[in-house]
Amino acid sequence: MKKVATTALISCVASMTALAAAIDGKWISEREVGAADGKTYTHTTTLTLKSEGGLLTGTISQVSAAPWMAETNGRSFDIKDGKVEGDKFSFKVTTENKQGERTAIYEGTVVGDHLKGIIKFRGIGQTWTLDAKRAN
Repeated sequence: MKKVATTALISCVASMTALAAAIDGKWISEREVGAADGKTYTHTTTLTLKSEGGLLTGTISQVSAAPWMAETNGRSFDIKDGKVEGDKFSFKVTTENKQGERTAIYEGTVVGDHLKGIIKFRGIGQTWTLDAKRAN
């Protein structure tokens, strides 16, 4: 009986490690965003993620012609406080511009070849949905 329990525990740990590794790689999210000029712009976010144990590290870069993106357009930012548990993940990204420091909190789930979840923007009271597809 003890051997069966040990085998089951090892299988569970191996499964969780495999699920965490499923987040490793590059992910792309595209959305249309508005600006004060009344125009709509494509906003592309590239997430490069790496899990090790329960820790999640990586970078995010965003590209958009939207005027409000001018200061951070194309820059890369490290993720902080990254965690992954099974198919669930969370992390923070802090950017700085003329308006000050902004923190975005990402929370979600790995669903096949998609990251699905929400992005909460501290300081501006916005929440966006996250749907990023694994890059090939």
